[in-house]
Amino acid sequence: MPHPIPKTLLCSLLLAPASLSAQGAQAKGPAAPVAAEVFRVTETPMANTVKTVGTLRANESVDIVPELTKRLAKIEVHEGAQVAKGDVLFVLDDSDIAAELAEIDARLKLAESNKSRTDSLLPQKAISQQAFDLATAELDIFKAQKDTKQVELSKTRIFAPFAGRTGIRHVSEGALVKPETVLITLQDLSRIKVDFPLPERYAPEVKAGQKFTFTVAGNAKVFEGAVQVIEPVVEAATRSLQVRGICENPESLVAGGFAEVSLQLDTIENGFAIPSQAVVPSAKGQGVFVLKDGKAEFRDIQIGIRTSGQVQVLRGLSEGDQLLTTNLLRLRPGVPVQAVQP
Repeated sequence: MPHPIPKTLLCSLLLAPASLSAQGAQAKGPAAPVAAEVFRVTETPMANTVKTVGTLRANESVDIVPELTKRLAKIEVHEGAQVAKGDVLFVLDDSDIAAELAEIDARLKLAESNKSRTDSLLPQKAISQQAFDLATAELDIFKAQKDTKQVELSKTRIFAPFAGRTGIRHVSEGALVKPETVLITLQDLSRIKVDFPLPERYAPEVKAGQKFTFTVAGNAKVFEGAVQVIEPVVEAATRSLQVRGICENPESLVAGGFAEVSLQLDTIENGFAIPSQAVVPSAKGQGVFVLKDGKAEFRDIQIGIRTSGQVQVLRGLSEGDQLLTTNLLRLRPGVPVQAVQP
């Protein structure tokens, strides 16, 4: 028959786990501080850089078309050729105009003879004033007709309006061309225009002469340009401002291409530039954790300019504050923090 356990021993056994638990709690002590990297806040001016997309355009571009409906007699230009201003590109058939000019010249010669006779007869009152006026008018009419035909004849020669490079030819010799027929295109690529939109809020900040950079697909080079003209009105549909810049050194750029544009606006001097990863959402918008007396302190902030890696703080921080930038999910106001250098 088993012996009964004394009451004093039973009480000791029951109290032993509680005593061990209390000793373990005393051994554990306060929670270990959270290790976080520290960034010292200093006043830093930041430039407001706006990114947008644009389109490349030739400095000058035109579709070469005839002004008359004529047969194409001769092609004087090659596709893809560099031409100078005033070079003859195409010649239209002018045989009918030349024949009409010859007829007008004959009539003009006769009218000049009649006018010469009336000039000598009128002082002698051998002819009436009306006959004199008719001879004078007839001469003036034939002169005007000749001028008109000469203008028409000049339009049978199609000249380059500016220096540039021709594109693909769309017609052949012998074709009947009309004013709506595109013969060839001409592009002046000595400079490249860059057209791009900006949100209307930047209208007061963009100015003629401001520098910008842009890149194009398939080319690692960063090109530079300057704002040339700003559209004086905002587009109602998109609420954007149209801007045109000029790139003076296009080098292999092609008109019609897509450009990614970066435009630097005025620099804002007052503010603190901090790492963007330090900003956390708050009930009032955004906030940060700073190290104060060895503990985390939360502050609401007002932000300004954002870049890919930095945020400008306009209010909420002071010069010299120690900003916590890592382990933010473990931070709470009042939590001990061990500062770690980045």
